[in-house]
Amino acid sequence: MTEALAAETDPEVAEAGDDKKPSAFSPPREPLYGWGERTAAAVDLINDGSHPGAPEGALLVPKGTPGVIARVGHAPEVNAPVYLVEFPGGVMVGCFEEELTPAGGPKRGVPGVLE
Repeated sequence: MTEALAAETDPEVAEAGDDKKPSAFSPPREPLYGWGERTAAAVDLINDGSHPGAPEGALLVPKGTPGVIARVGHAPEVNAPVYLVEFPGGVMVGCFEEELTPAGGPKRGVPGVLE
């Protein structure tokens, strides 16, 4: 028996399922950077434990190091774009927008926000 059908026919099941509220849909935020764009590290990029080539807490890329966007993805947990950036020496690091800056100067603002 499905939960919906059980909830309709059994009040105890209906009460138990009341805490399961559907989450509101939030469309994915548009990325500011695209594949192949040149960027630079806006901050020192430190290994949070997810980079297998360095110990946790190690400096992966210093602030100001130029890089190129190799892939654009989406982090659903925070509804934000995430970028795989290739830095000199073939170092690949996953970055959020706030960790990057355009290599050629300021970039457009946040999509959907008029300035």
